[in-house]
Amino acid sequence: MRGYWLKAIGHARGPLAEHWIEERAELLRRTGFPRRPRIAPGDRLVLYASVWRRVFALAEVLGPPEPRDHPRWPWTLPIETLLVIPVLDAAPPVEAMGVAARSMSQQSHIRIEAGHYERALAAIASVAG
Repeated sequence: MRGYWLKAIGHARGPLAEHWIEERAELLRRTGFPRRPRIAPGDRLVLYASVWRRVFALAEVLGPPEPRDHPRWPWTLPIETLLVIPVLDAAPPVEAMGVAARSMSQQSHIRIEAGHYERALAAIASVAG
């Protein structure tokens, strides 16, 4: 059974830049975690720009978690980006998918329901399309 997750990108001391895609294009292919996530291949992610409190991309997980040499994010997942908004100012707020921004406080990711994912898809597609 497919899982759905809201995945935070950036943090208070290191937020994503508004035009993130120019500086952090690797986010289209990989995302990091502070500890091994329970996310499986085939799961879907909604990428959330934490300081901006906006959802800006949808992705599918392509493989299992892999360790890497990184002090803050020692685990990584390969992803395929399915839909993306390249400019954060244009992205919808996380509340558009029915999740309060406070739900992500101090979390790298949280499990969400399929309905939340569907609302994120609609909100992102309305901007991206």
